Formats: sequence, structure tokens, C-alpha cells
Amino acid sequence: MADAGPSNRTNHFAASYDLTTKIISALVVVFPLVIAAIVHSIFIGGLGLLIAFFAFAYSPRAYVVTDRAIEVERLIGNVEVPLEDVRETRRINTDDLRGGIRLLGSGGLFGYYGLFRTTRLGRCTWYVTNRKNVVVIIAQSKTTLYSPDDVDGFLEAIRASMPVREA
Repeated sequence: MADAGPSNRTNHFAASYDLTTKIISALVVVFPLVIAAIVHSIFIGGLGLLIAFFAFAYSPRAYVVTDRAIEVERLIGNVEVPLEDVRETRRINTDDLRGGIRLLGSGGLFGYYGLFRTTRLGRCTWYVTNRKNVVVIIAQSKTTLYSPDDVDGFLEAIRASMPVREA
């Protein structure tokens, strides 16, 4: 087969959990089981495990950067975020997260993902598992946050794929 050229180039980046995510997730999994054992309710234990399963299934596992998009790998189905009209890509700073509230999503159970709002970034979509490695991508239509284990490699892959302005 002939080489298809740069349009098939991909870069894979792992997304590990930070310590806080691990602790919150472990407590949320164990707590309903303990309560279920105390009150002898299979329903409570099952409900707790079902919630934990879906939170785990929606949690980002890894990111794949292609020439046109970032694909967020999840057990329940991948999400593709187009790299169109990207204005800026960089590591996040503490000011970016000030005044942050979760609108819809997870705030620590197997990651921080879903729809959030911060004072500086406004409405944004998070696909974060480790708060120490957060990258923000600001496009004309959408602001997204990611947390690859290899932040520098991730930013380099995006910048190689799209002409973006560095902060």
C-alpha cells in the first residue's frame, strides 16, 4: 500500500488519573458497597456500582491528535473535537480556572469532564483526568481542556497539525 502522506499521521497520548481523582473514585465505589452491606440492600450497592461504571465509561482514557482533530478515547464511545479555527493552545494557568463551576459532568469521579464555566475561559468542555497536566485549546467555536501525560508532546503535535498562536 502506498504511503497516504501526512493526513494519516496520528499521535497517541495517555491520560492518567491524578491522586485526587483516584481517591474520589475509590471512595465513590466503596461507599455504596459498605452502605449496601450495612442495610442489606442489593439495590443500593447495584446503583452505586452502576453510577461508578458509567462515570468510568465516560472518562477520558487517552487522546489522539490527527491532522484535523483531537479524538478523546472513552470506553462508551470516542469524541472527536475538530481543530478548526484554533486561535490558541497552551498550558493552563491558575487564573484560567478562577470562578469555575461545573454545569454538567463529573467533578472528580474518574476525572473532570463535561461542561464547565470559568470567569476567564467562559463556557468550556473538559476532558481532564489530571489537574497538573491541563492544556487549553481555544477555538472560534469552542474552548476545550485536556490533560495528557505528555503535555509538551501533545502541544507539539497540535501545533504541527494546525497553525495556532502561542500564548
